[in-house]
Amino acid sequence: MNEVMIIVRKELREMFRDKRVRFNAFVMPLFLILMMVQLFGFVMKAAVGGTKSTVYFVDSTGGVGESLNKSAISGAVTKGGLGIKTVSSIDEGIKLIQQEKAKLVLALMPPTTDGQVRVEAYYDPKQQMGNLALSGVEQALAKANKEALVETLKEKSIPESAAERIKIIPKEVKVGQAGAGAMIVSLLPYMIVLFAFSGGMSMAADLVSGEKDKNTLETLLITPVERTHIVLGKFLSLAGVCFLSSVSCLAGMALASAIKLPGSELMFKDGFGVTPIAALTIIIVLLPLVAFFASVLIAISSYAKNPREAQTYLAIVNFIVIMPAVFSQVIGLTDLGTKLWINCVPVLNTANNIRAALLGKTDWLAVGITVGVSALLAAIAIIVAVKLFNREEVLVRV
Repeated sequence: MNEVMIIVRKELREMFRDKRVRFNAFVMPLFLILMMVQLFGFVMKAAVGGTKSTVYFVDSTGGVGESLNKSAISGAVTKGGLGIKTVSSIDEGIKLIQQEKAKLVLALMPPTTDGQVRVEAYYDPKQQMGNLALSGVEQALAKANKEALVETLKEKSIPESAAERIKIIPKEVKVGQAGAGAMIVSLLPYMIVLFAFSGGMSMAADLVSGEKDKNTLETLLITPVERTHIVLGKFLSLAGVCFLSSVSCLAGMALASAIKLPGSELMFKDGFGVTPIAALTIIIVLLPLVAFFASVLIAISSYAKNPREAQTYLAIVNFIVIMPAVFSQVIGLTDLGTKLWINCVPVLNTANNIRAALLGKTDWLAVGITVGVSALLAAIAIIVAVKLFNREEVLVRV
């Protein structure tokens, strides 16, 4: 082990001297997480009305009755947190929508024979802000309709409950321990797994194939150190960087929660939500996955002739890793997350167990299966890497 640790110290020194490695493995996860929290916070705030949308009303002179209706509708829309502006005609409003200067235009139509007031809403269905504005208006008018109905019932001495024959009363059921918010549960498992791989990928191409290309591998091979120990030293150093890169992602999310970035209060309304049990679970399932990633990266770097060829192979493997990681973001929309066999799917099993831990629903049987599968794959990959490194025809491929 002394020889292995010498290689580990040597590789870590070279890695940390490289500004690119330090940035990609440690700074980039923190930066991206902070930026993503800011972006998602802004989007969520806009979606719930935090960003004030403007609704355009078609100006009309249809008499006192129409003016009263328009005033009532405008008041309800304003109470709903939306701004009001006017346009001279429907055609002008449509032109503003086509020019993307307006999101929603309302036109008051003549009332029906039974006195119902109709409002035509013009918007671009492909424009998300237009859909949000329409939804905001519908909610505001629904609230105004309900208030008007209650007043009418009071005038007729009819109880308010008569207008709502069936009422749903939501009752939250606590399952598991306290957990993180929905956005964190969706985002964090994907990011942790992604940075576990990409943090090491940024330096894997130079680890062995780079030394071949620079003709420095021979110097290392003539030292009195077994080749297997050289591989293990490179493997441990790379695995350490992969793990720290993943932890940087988790630290970035914790930092975003602590400094309370503008707009992020909706994401962290219940706090960070990562309990000690969740943190322990994340580390347990992450360690064998990191070992698997590091082993694969070492094997690819050993086989490749030069860094350019290694980058080609790594791009393909990166795509294979990303696909199950991406699926982990939407697995909550299915019942697959509770299936035991899902813990046998590499990468996805780790992300799914991280998700369960964040929800406060750690299943230790699932954790055990995931750790076993990842550890087995890591052992196979490191054996392959050692065999490649001990083959002369592989090491001299330049």
